Formats: sequence, structure tokens, C-alpha cells
Amino acid sequence: MMSKQMKRGFTLIELLVVIAIIGILGGASFGGYQHFIEQARKKNATDVCAQIKTAWTNFHRETGFWPDVYGLDSSGVKKMDTDMCLVLCKAKLLDVLYIDEDSENRGLKRNKENEAELKYGLLDPIGKKRFDNGRSGSQVTDHLYHFVLDVNEDGVLDGADGMPAALLRGRTIRGDAAVWCWPEDEEAQKDGDTYAQSW
Repeated sequence: MMSKQMKRGFTLIELLVVIAIIGILGGASFGGYQHFIEQARKKNATDVCAQIKTAWTNFHRETGFWPDVYGLDSSGVKKMDTDMCLVLCKAKLLDVLYIDEDSENRGLKRNKENEAELKYGLLDPIGKKRFDNGRSGSQVTDHLYHFVLDVNEDGVLDGADGMPAALLRGRTIRGDAAVWCWPEDEEAQKDGDTYAQSW
């Protein structure tokens, strides 16, 4: 007498439970992935701040003065726009833009046309994201890297050099340059919370 063997597969409920578990695990890992991506962006922004700071410091050490385009008499926060990028590029201290003197359309060039750095200057990660999303004007230029130079050459970055009080927070910052970029949250900006900084 032959015994009947029952073939049993997944029931619909078991299948739905497995799908739900996979969905929960996927959602949890996606949150961690987003956090990892954001931390990588901040690390990259901090590295760029350090490179700009080093470039300005080296510019001053090599030339003994700050560039005319900055102006010793106009202390204050400046942005890494195309003019500022060009100063450091000409001095071969920062590889941001290059000058194409051989073509009919002389001026600032990049390997790709219409890059953010060519149109506006050195954008932080938030500025690049806004640029890629088609925004323009102040929505993008507010997220250029910001900097202050020690224009009175006393070795300290303070209010006399244009360093914002919200960033100083009562501290003494020694050095030739301070570089930072802002977060997207405007309230955080008012509190002096930077997205990335180097000084």
C-alpha cells in the first residue's frame, strides 16, 4: 500500500509575512544608508574647507599680501565665487577653474560645460544639489563656500576681520583664514551652526 506524500508550499499569509519582514529590513537599512551618504557629504565639505583655507594661507605666505580682488579695506565675509576661484587658480594653489586663453571664447573653463563651479563658483554640497535641481540666483549662491581672511594681519580672526559673532561665540581663532559652509536650515545658520568648517 502506497502512502500519500503531501506536498506543502508557502501559504499566502506566510508569503506576506516574509515580504513584510523584507520591507522592514529594507527600510531600516535605507535610513542607515542615507545617514552614511550625508556623513560622506559633510566629510567632503570639510575637506574642501580645509583645502580653501590652506590655499589662502599659502597665497599670503608666498605673496606677502592679500589679493586686490579681495581688498584690504573691505573686510568681511567673502564667497568663493568665480573671481575668488580665479585668484587661487592663477596662483596654482587650488584646482577649481582654469583659463583657456587659446580659444575664441576666452575665460573660465571646465571639462564639462555649465558646471556649477563655472557658473557660480565653488558650491558646497547643498548648493550643488540646488543647482542640479534647476534652482538659480541666491538659492544657489547662498551656498558658495564662505571665508574670512586676516586682513589686519594680526594673526587673529575676529570681528575686525569680519568674522561673524555667531561663529566666534566668544572664542579666539588664530590663523590667516577661516572657511565654512552653511546648512540648509536657516535657523541653524542664525545660530552659527555650520555644515562644515575649517579654521
